[in-house]
Amino acid sequence: MNELDLELYEAYLDNTLDSEAKKAFEARLLDDTSFKESFEAYKETSVYLSEKFSDQEDLNAFENNLKNLSEEHFTKKTSSGYKTEIWKYAAAIVLLITIGGYFLMDRDQPRYNDFATYPTISLVQRSSGDPMAKKAENAFNNKSFKEATAYLNELLGNDPNNQELLLYRGIAQIETGDYQNAYKDLDEVASGSSVYKNEAIWQKALGLLKQKNYNKCKLVLVEIPPSADEYNKAQALLKKL
Repeated sequence: MNELDLELYEAYLDNTLDSEAKKAFEARLLDDTSFKESFEAYKETSVYLSEKFSDQEDLNAFENNLKNLSEEHFTKKTSSGYKTEIWKYAAAIVLLITIGGYFLMDRDQPRYNDFATYPTISLVQRSSGDPMAKKAENAFNNKSFKEATAYLNELLGNDPNNQELLLYRGIAQIETGDYQNAYKDLDEVASGSSVYKNEAIWQKALGLLKQKNYNKCKLVLVEIPPSADEYNKAQALLKKL
């Protein structure tokens, strides 16, 4: 992959290639496996960034975190549109894949159980002695996650926006292998401004680690800001990936 390839990727995704150039690009995708793999990585990353970061402020925070991981692959940002910024960071990540092997290191990967930790939850004090809260608390703390999920479902039925309950249900669902619903809960918490925001990001990264989706795990980990309590363990996991 080279700079011209990256420009082609951007032009193709932005639908600015003329008909002949588009045909040539698509023919190359069929004939050149390396080119196709690089393009797919670029496209997947740019889509992820576009969906994840809704505004320039969020994207700037992501940039700063990514710079901490690989300063030499970034140049000083110039004024440009938001969409161009998204593609610039997508290109940078793909460069890390192809130049540094950052996302696909050929070595033993860390294991989920080495990093998975759960908070000991205490719901009863905040629920005026609700017996269902006590059941959820006991089941979660005893690692009976299927039961905990059922109890948390009932609690959330009465309080659907409770960020703490959503976090704990997300963790329990990861443990039971219900990743789709787990990430839905954790993304909702991570998109808010509660004290559970960064813990939700960390737990989602752990879920991706459990699934052995190492590339996406790294993308999630770099969202955790240096000010977060979870930052140091996120960096420790990144170094092992």
